Amino acid sequence: MKNHDQTSNVPILVWDTCDIALQQAQFLVESGEASDQDEGFTEACADSDLFTFEWEALTDCLTETMTSTNPDGHWHAEVENFGWRRQNGGKYFKAENGRELLHELLPNTECTFKIFLEDGRLRIQNFHHDAPTGNEWYTVRPVAP
Repeated sequence: MKNHDQTSNVPILVWDTCDIALQQAQFLVESGEASDQDEGFTEACADSDLFTFEWEALTDCLTETMTSTNPDGHWHAEVENFGWRRQNGGKYFKAENGRELLHELLPNTECTFKIFLEDGRLRIQNFHHDAPTGNEWYTVRPVAP
């Protein structure tokens, strides 16, 4: 596998709850619904609907990419540097939408991630408490059923 420490591509999707809250805080200040950035950020963080809506938008966009890349929905994923033990591994799975794909791959914890599309494959750089520097990488390729 390639070393993914640096990438020259721009991600097609990014999940970052802090960035989502900061953008919403800015909107709340600009629209007069919050007096300053701190108040806006506090309100944004407390708004679970905001994160639900953003998650649905991200997984819908990922579903569109998956459908155009691999309409059959069969995949093979490899991971490098998984978790605090920095393990490598792989698996075959079926996912028909973005929510299913991310559920199959990412650990069940708060994650920040970037998704890249390169040569018909998805690459996911994942950050979480056991991989805070983003050295956890998934490469997801379409496979024949």
